[in-house]
Amino acid sequence: MSRCLEQAHGKKAIILIDEYDVPLEKAHFKGYYDKMIGFLRSLLESALKTNESLAFAVLTGCLRISRESIFTGLNNLKIASVTSTEFA
Repeated sequence: MSRCLEQAHGKKAIILIDEYDVPLEKAHFKGYYDKMIGFLRSLLESALKTNESLAFAVLTGCLRISRESIFTGLNNLKIASVTSTEFA
């Protein structure tokens, strides 16, 4: 999808993922957490790491990104909390 957007608009795409951690929480309580981790890791790596049509991405959620194993393959992560002033 981001490649199509880049071709149509001549600019790299910005991906916004709101509450990325909700599927993980539901998977934990329903007993398929390990499968969800594998799925999300694959999805996010293809969308965020190997995507030549991506300018940048913003993920929101309650779980800290750096502690979640689905992000081990991603680089250049910046974490902003509600107390961060950088993006105020």
